[in-house]
Amino acid sequence: MNDQIQEINDLKESVDWSKQNGYSGFQITLATAEALLSEVERLQTERKEMEGVLKWYANKDNYDPGHLDTFGFIPIDKDEGKRASEALSHLKG
Repeated sequence: MNDQIQEINDLKESVDWSKQNGYSGFQITLATAEALLSEVERLQTERKEMEGVLKWYANKDNYDPGHLDTFGFIPIDKDEGKRASEALSHLKG
């Protein structure tokens, strides 16, 4: 995965350099490369959002009945899947 990210970053640098220097000798058009980079950025953002939601659901503290004494509810019960639903609603599809 890190190798792929590095390749994408290298491509982005090449595209940026080409745009600045008026060079268009790529095998793909700059518009295509920009569209691909934009999609990669969107997917990376989406992945971070999903990772955050999964970490919240994986956190055992959110299931701890001890929260009843402090907050009067258990966070996972109060959530009722809203975090997951919100994250899923942002998925492109």
